[in-house]
Amino acid sequence: MVSAILLAGGYATRLRPLSLTKPKALFPVLGKPIIEYILEGLQRAQIEDIHFSLRVMYSKINDYIASKGIKAKIAVESEPLGDAGALKYVNSLNRLDDTILVVYGDIYSEVDFNDFLKFHDEHECPITIMGTKVEDPRRYGVLVTNDDDKLEEIIEKPKNPVSDIVNAGVYAFKKSVLDKIDGPSISKNVLPKALNSMCISVYKYDGIWADIGVPRDYMRLNIELLSKKFPKGFISTEAKVSEKAELTPPYYISEDSIVTENSYIDSNTVLGRRVRVDMGSYVGESIIMDDVEIGMSSYLSGVIVADKCKIGKWNRISEGTILGEEVLTYDGIMCNRDTIILPNKEVTESIYKEGRIIL
Repeated sequence: MVSAILLAGGYATRLRPLSLTKPKALFPVLGKPIIEYILEGLQRAQIEDIHFSLRVMYSKINDYIASKGIKAKIAVESEPLGDAGALKYVNSLNRLDDTILVVYGDIYSEVDFNDFLKFHDEHECPITIMGTKVEDPRRYGVLVTNDDDKLEEIIEKPKNPVSDIVNAGVYAFKKSVLDKIDGPSISKNVLPKALNSMCISVYKYDGIWADIGVPRDYMRLNIELLSKKFPKGFISTEAKVSEKAELTPPYYISEDSIVTENSYIDSNTVLGRRVRVDMGSYVGESIIMDDVEIGMSSYLSGVIVADKCKIGKWNRISEGTILGEEVLTYDGIMCNRDTIILPNKEVTESIYKEGRIIL
């Protein structure tokens, strides 16, 4: 049998202002939270003993779990414990199975957990790490392996990477390893110490993978999935799209959204639930989260708009701009490139300077 631990307790500071009001595990990817993809993978693998380690905005994740009827045990950290400390804490509260699957709650992949666990069993190492190739390994823990897929070294964020295989945020541990955890970090404490006394196998995953650590990565993941899964576009059967609206695929329009006449949804656009795009507005290469209103004759390109925002009429929101939750922009507003607006703000005047942060 297998126990699964999902780590979803961090602050996600690099995703602010979006993460000021929404935990990263609940960030929507093509209309549903990233953590839902992980849970679906666990379901396909028939893993039922599921544990969450939570801290920041834990009640929101807990409410989501309850709303889905997911049977899971919740451990809430009273203080930051690090990823290894979280495993130790969950282990201390529960009787876990001998094999423990650990998944970061902000990682998207399409890995077959059964195949990963089969690899773990066949290689007979107490620890298995999932590795994947990335374009820029300098941002991650780089895995150096031998010809037998055994880990020789893990190098955190190297300036000159010797490998393009990085730690992909999925582990399998024998329970005996968790019983001996000492230190807050898996990559800095647990793995280096383990390498001195045991083998660590590396499962090389070749598929779509993303750590949505920064807005650019979050946007890129949605666009990549759009082109692969919905090249002709997707419109929910519960959405209302005017026959007089123009749409250029790929796009994703979620349930209960409304796209009115003479509006234009351009390629690489994701509309969340209950979004309204009024007459004559343009939205392109953007992620619009839930319950957003976009007033008539507005222009949004290359932006991320968080839940419950209200965009006025005749707005122009330029590339790289991020609106936090419940931002209200008045009619006739222009936001120049790379503007960051924190949650619950009223924007009454145009922002002409690039890169402004509106506190």
